[in-house]
This record gives sequence, structure tokens and C-alpha cells, in this order.
Amino acid sequence: MSVLIEIQPHSASLDMYGTPDKSTAYSLSGDIVISVSSPLSLFERRKPTRIVLQSLSVEFEGQCELITEDTGYTPFRVCSLSDELLAGQTIELSNEGHEENDKLCAWSVAYNLVVPGWLPPSALYGDHRSEAGTRYALYASAKFLTVDDDANRSWFSTCCLPFRSRSRVVSAPRCEVCINRYVTVSAEETGSTIDYSVQAEPRNGTDPAPKFPSHVMSKLRTVISVPTHIDVEDSSFPICMRLRMQDLPEADCKRVRLTDFTVDVEQTEQCRTSPSSLYKSLFPLPPSSEQPPCTPLRDPHPAQTLYDVGLAVIPAPHQSLTNTISLLPKDSCGQYALSGNSYVFNDDAAPANSTTWFSVRTHVPVDSTRRRSKTGALRLRETGVSPLFSVSHCLYVKLTCTYDLSERGDGEPERATELLQFTVPLRFARVQRSPPSPPLASSTLSYLTGHPQALAMDGARVQGSLAAACFPMASLPYAHSLPPYSQLFDANGDRKIDYSVPLPAYSPPTSTDPGSCPSPAASVTSLDLLLPTGSSSVIGHPNAPEAVLPDYSAV
Repeated sequence: MSVLIEIQPHSASLDMYGTPDKSTAYSLSGDIVISVSSPLSLFERRKPTRIVLQSLSVEFEGQCELITEDTGYTPFRVCSLSDELLAGQTIELSNEGHEENDKLCAWSVAYNLVVPGWLPPSALYGDHRSEAGTRYALYASAKFLTVDDDANRSWFSTCCLPFRSRSRVVSAPRCEVCINRYVTVSAEETGSTIDYSVQAEPRNGTDPAPKFPSHVMSKLRTVISVPTHIDVEDSSFPICMRLRMQDLPEADCKRVRLTDFTVDVEQTEQCRTSPSSLYKSLFPLPPSSEQPPCTPLRDPHPAQTLYDVGLAVIPAPHQSLTNTISLLPKDSCGQYALSGNSYVFNDDAAPANSTTWFSVRTHVPVDSTRRRSKTGALRLRETGVSPLFSVSHCLYVKLTCTYDLSERGDGEPERATELLQFTVPLRFARVQRSPPSPPLASSTLSYLTGHPQALAMDGARVQGSLAAACFPMASLPYAHSLPPYSQLFDANGDRKIDYSVPLPAYSPPTSTDPGSCPSPAASVTSLDLLLPTGSSSVIGHPNAPEAVLPDYSAV
């Protein structure tokens, strides 16, 4: 007799969207396939196999493992979810009538696990080329009881009956699950940026009397714009710097030059032997009683064996290791020189130019294909935090300014040089761009001409979403057109309300005879707003008045 179980998930990966959130959850579903076959016999025909399935459980476990030369091996359990699929009942399975077939008789039991939305994505990190990192997997086990009929029992089974247990447990092979985290960017949000304002401050230098006037540098205002999210698959990203002198005399403005600037993209990786207190307060991690070595991992790294037998030293708790690398390509130095007249602040003191800024736009290259020599993993990682590993990114900028200490004549004047250095945070992520809204047909546009002007503050977005909801394109895949569940419903199951769309202004209906009933058109105002001008929504009343909101005129 052979009883096998196998995990067949509906998808080998689980995609999450947005930032980690405790109030969100995702569905991980699939089937547990139970296969039964009859044993082979040299002297008689195959007998049917009957089993009573007593228990069938599935478990989802996430783990973080860190292996470095400085910290050693550190295991940590991220989460553990289990579900009993039989719920206290038993099921009898038999291959009677199919015992002679070479194919196994199989039954599928569906499972559906609710996975929390705060889990970190799957990733490989560490110093060694191994399976260390953040991993997730599914495990399943079945407990069954063999039912042997005395008439169908073979002589060999009768001899071995006193030495074997009728209750058995069989486990399924480990099923790897990859968790990905994406940032969804709509067509309207493509190219969105975030601004950072920078103001120069004197640095603690060793020179007690710098030649560059400090009051001049303190008047320099800088605003830098970087993308809200940068795709890890992009080879470059745009930046924009706007500069001007604020409340600086005209004589000083004409002496300041901007000669060049340097940029660098830095990635900082931090490894820890235990989660930080901030991470523990943000997310519900398993307690210490469920962590190794109190409760070992289901599938630990082979390095765990060295610690079990005492051949390796247990790393000290709360130990961290930080490494910073540059993401610029090897053939790029990140330095940009300004051509032409570098006195870009000449006219900043004029009252007519009080809102004028000098803008510099460029694309910063990023090496998104380079891999590490030790592990073979990509050097560019997503910005994020996990229990034992965190990654952050920043843009390092250095501006070079000069100040003319003497008047400009035939030759070059004496100049003093000063550097303005600052960093701004960046966020690299896997960006999933949603398809653009379907174009509005001519018939659709006619139904939108009656909208009141109160919705005109974001008319393009409101009309596009309304048209997409009323007239969806069948060619668009559901995976891209449907938003995540957490964007539609709150944690308690109530549907979310979009407060960004204002309600039309209310005014009481026009005065009518107190004894008369209200006009039929007054009860279908919302329908008339979606009808073309001159049409009526009252069937059978062609002369009924058109309903429009007070203080607004139909277009």
C-alpha cells in the first residue's frame, strides 16, 4: 500500500502591493493531492486499499537566516500559519475497482490560507552562495488509518500485523513560495516626484577664516526633485535641481558661480543578529518561545548542524554589520560640468525675478545588472526592512560654487571655492505599472457632458474612472485592472469611501403645490446628470423638464 500527498499551489508566488501593513491580508490557496495505490504481489492479484483519513493539515512558515563571516549563522522565524482541513471529521478513501490500474487514485482537498500583508519579500543575502535569506514554504501532513479486510488480507500482511501500527503519518515534499512586493503606479502617477528643500549651513571646518563669505552661502536655496519610486529594473532615473539666491544683494549675486556638481547613488545594507526593537513594535513577530533553538525551523540551513553539535560559536545578540556601496556604473564618475555662463545668479536680486529659479535636469545612471562576486545576487536591491536585514538608498549631491574676491577685469579674478553637500533619500522598488485608462468613445463622452462643475477640480480622473467602471475593456487582464482588496475595503470589511470626490451642492427643490406630488424628474436627478443635453430619463413623459442641479447649468 502506498499513500502519498503533494502540495499543488495555484501560484508559485504571492504578490503583495504597497508598503507592509498589518491591516492587510492576502490569500494563498491551492490543493493537497492525496494519492492511493495498491501494493504489488507476486502470487496474487492486487487488493483494494482502504484508508480512513483522520487529519490533513497545511502549514505556511517564513524564516530569515543570516550567514556572514563576522556574525556567523543566525536563524529567525518570521511567521507560522497552520490550518486543519478536515475540521474534526474523518474521510474514508478507497481505490476499489481501480486497484489494477498503474495510475494512482488521487483526491484533491482545497486549502486557503490568510497570509498577513506585512511580511517582507523573499530575498537572498549574506556572504556565502547559499540558500540563506528570507524564505517561505508550505508544508502538509496527513494522518490516516489503514482498514484491512480479513478476506482481502494477504498472508504476508497477516504475519506483519502485530509489528506495525495501523495509524500512520505521511508528509508532503516542501513547496517553496516566493513573496514579491510591488508598488502599483497608475498611468496618471507615472513620473511622480517628491521635492526636498535644502538650505546651506556652515560646517565645522578647521579653517577659522574661510575666504568664501558665509552670508553668501547661507542665502543659497536648493530644491531637488527625485522620483517617488525607482524601478529596480531601470538603468537610470531623472532628477531636477532648482537653485536661487534668496535676499542677497545684487553685487554679491553677480560674484557667485556654479561650476559643476557631483552625484552618487549609495546603497546601505545592514545585517543584524536579532530584530530591532522598532521592528518588533511595528509587526507581530513570533515570541521567543517559538524561535530557534526553542522551536527549530522546519527547513533550516545546513549550517545549523554545526551549531547543534557544538562545532560553531553562537553569535552574540544585538550585533550588526553595515556596508555601503555605490550603484553607479563602472564607467561613470557622476560629475557634471556646466557649460556656458556659470554666473547663473546674476539677476536673482531683481524684483521681477523673485520667483525665478535656475533649473538643472539630468538622468543619473544606475548599474541594475551587476552581480556580486561571492553570492551571484544582484547588487541593486529593493528598499525595505526585514527582521535580520535592511536596505536603504540615498542620493549624494555635491555642488561646487565659487565667489569672486576681486572685480572682473581682463583676466580671471581671484576666487574662493565652497562645496554644498547634502543627501536625499531614495526608494527603489519593483514597480508594476497599471495600464492606461481605456479611451472614451463618442457615446461615452455624450453621457458625461451633464456633470456639474463641482467635479471639475479633477475632471479627467473622475471621468476616466467612471468610464472605466461603466465600460471596461474586455482585453485588459483582471490581474492589472482589479485593485488589491485592501484598497476597496477596510479591516472590518466595510467598503472604503473615496472622500476625494466632492458631493454636488445641495439646495431645496423648487416650490410646488403642497398637495401635489413631486415631479417625476426630481427623483431621477442623478440619472439626468449622465444623459446628454436635451434628453430625458423619464420613460413615457417626453415633455418632462430636464433635471439640473441649482446654481449649475448643463453644458
